[in-house]
Amino acid sequence: RGKNQHEDFAFAAGEMSESEFETFLKGTLSNAINVSAPGALHYIFMDWRQIANLVQVGRSLYLAMLNLVVWNKTNAGQGSFYRSQHELIAVFRVDDKQHRNNVELGRHGRNRSNVWTYPGVNTFGRGRAEALASHPTVKPVALVADALLDCTARGDAVLDPFIGSGTTLLAAEKVGRVSFGIEYEPAYVDVAIMRWQAVTKLEATLVGDGRTFAEIAAVRSSEAAHG
Repeated sequence: RGKNQHEDFAFAAGEMSESEFETFLKGTLSNAINVSAPGALHYIFMDWRQIANLVQVGRSLYLAMLNLVVWNKTNAGQGSFYRSQHELIAVFRVDDKQHRNNVELGRHGRNRSNVWTYPGVNTFGRGRAEALASHPTVKPVALVADALLDCTARGDAVLDPFIGSGTTLLAAEKVGRVSFGIEYEPAYVDVAIMRWQAVTKLEATLVGDGRTFAEIAAVRSSEAAHG
């Protein structure tokens, strides 16, 4: 409703029926499970209106649901009756192998509960305008970085199958993890790469031929100009 306008997401933008959305969840989560190590944790963000579907599907696919985390945003967003100020994050474990626990009731200096207080996108502060322009549901880098610190070790591989504007990529960079991401929308792939380049001061290169992101962008711009 503001000055930043975004296209609808390609999937799950409200156009699916309940059964179609459940099929979508089963397919995407099953794919993620199939490429995850035993004991890996999956953090799945979901609006409260669809949380029942997620929990039902998740319990049919995973051997354990560890918790339901509440992202308590520091400022309320849109809403008619009650303005929304939270988002839910279901935490599931792959297989029956014990997951890595870097919290253990504060033994390692990390004291965490299932209520996580971080700014929402409308209160990011400096960089808020850029964040809103880059993606409609961008997450705080600190939130994802803290989740990685909870359950992974330095150098571990982290997969985000809906990487969007690249928040997980930046969070993994921040805490020394190796990030892999999949994104359906080419425009968001570009945003993720540009954010990563801005943070790291490095150049992204294309696997296979070594061309930089800037070189590929120049070629595509020239091709578009010449029809």
